[in-house]
Amino acid sequence: MSRGDHQILKSVLLLLAASGLAFGVTFTLRELFPSLGVKVFNPLSDLFPTPGGEVAQGVDTPPEDPLLAEAMRRDSLERLESEAVEEATDTLQVDSIVKRTAAGLIPIGLTDYSGGTALTRLREILAEAGDQPVNVAFLGDSFIEGDILVEHFREALQTRYGGGGVGYVPLTSVTARFRQTIKHRFSGSWLDDNALKHPRGSHFLITGSYQQAVGEAEVSYENKRPVDRATLLYSSEDSLLISATVNGGTPTEVPLPPTGDNLRSVKMGGQVSSLRLDLPQSEGTRLYGVCMDGDKGVRVDNMSLRGSSGLQLGSVSPTLSSDLHSIRPYHLIVLAYGLNVVSPKDLHNDYGYYYKGMDRVLSRLHEIYPEAIFLILSISDRGQMYDGEVYTLPGVPRMVEVQERLAKRYHALFFNTYGTIRSMGGIRSFVSKGWAAKDYTHLSSAGGRELSKRLVQDLVESPIDQLTGQVAETPLEESLLPTQAVWEKEAAASADTLKQDKSSTAPESTAEKDSI
Repeated sequence: MSRGDHQILKSVLLLLAASGLAFGVTFTLRELFPSLGVKVFNPLSDLFPTPGGEVAQGVDTPPEDPLLAEAMRRDSLERLESEAVEEATDTLQVDSIVKRTAAGLIPIGLTDYSGGTALTRLREILAEAGDQPVNVAFLGDSFIEGDILVEHFREALQTRYGGGGVGYVPLTSVTARFRQTIKHRFSGSWLDDNALKHPRGSHFLITGSYQQAVGEAEVSYENKRPVDRATLLYSSEDSLLISATVNGGTPTEVPLPPTGDNLRSVKMGGQVSSLRLDLPQSEGTRLYGVCMDGDKGVRVDNMSLRGSSGLQLGSVSPTLSSDLHSIRPYHLIVLAYGLNVVSPKDLHNDYGYYYKGMDRVLSRLHEIYPEAIFLILSISDRGQMYDGEVYTLPGVPRMVEVQERLAKRYHALFFNTYGTIRSMGGIRSFVSKGWAAKDYTHLSSAGGRELSKRLVQDLVESPIDQLTGQVAETPLEESLLPTQAVWEKEAAASADTLKQDKSSTAPESTAEKDSI
């Protein structure tokens, strides 16, 4: 070996040693002190994934969605017990979007199934945001967690109509380590409960979760810019005294009176740049979140629940929800679900069981928020690698059809996320541009920004009479898996297996394996 080669080898070894040390230190810090938000250094991330690094992309395996699994089991049993076709008024017309997809004429963008009434009213409400707050609830799964997509949606509306702050933030969150819109840290003894753990719990709001201090605990928030108010949402069986530190000043004792079965709010400070809360042990107090808001303008709350199908919204507490409506009346409610329902193993499932479940959800939400405008965002383009190519899961266009049908039933706004992403090159193109994660499912912040531009443009800029019937300007190649015969063969085999054992509860649920 020459002297030059020896020097090169030495440099490479030193580089590897330094990289290994950096990896070890950052990984250890992240595991020991998760609230610090340390990002693991992994120079070989393209080849070897960072342990636990999925969090940064929002793909940690969440708990199974019990309501979804139950609905799937019930649907399977019903199909076995009866071969009867659903009534014509309740039959899913899945062929229409599949045919349009195959032809390349994929519907894109926004459609107002109220005949223009909902969109006109939304624009009128937004125009008055300079005089009063306009509240928006963005409900969804991991597709929007960490403020992906919602960040740019909020920013665009606040720039146009006024307002500030990130709105609702929970006391603890799995996204705190990578959320960019607010610095959120917590430590101590926290207990997190959510609607996936207790799907029929009596203490849940549309937020989907609450936290309790089961020992001494603390949480801190740091806003990018000062906000007019910070408001704590809580429910408590007993009185509680907590400590609040605003903008690094002197800690102040804040009493939380008992509320019984009701939800209450308490304001802490004005022009809040930072807020720290110190809490004693308080198992009898449920903390639903802190809202960072402007007194006027647009407020956009991100209420994501990783792994959720959205079915949990049908079981929210009527009393607590009524109280939340009084505290925070929502003018626009956005629903972004579906990723945890569609599975590569779904074959030709028409998702009729999901339609029925979300029908109940929308009925309940309309009861709670009778004046709200509803916007349903369809499932996005979710891809799967097959034979070296990336194809859209066969269930995606069927789920889009279900969601569009729900929008029609409730005269809601409908945004075809799948079609829009396909018109922008599809999920594979998004990944190549860094607009989506390499799971071919979740958007990055950059991808969220691009999709948000299309959504905001349709909501507040595009002529209403030009929105209906939008399709991709140029034909798109077939995006679905080109293995129709394989799918049909597997579907037939699956059906035979079920018929051979009618006593079984159902085929294995895909809710746990494929939830994201």
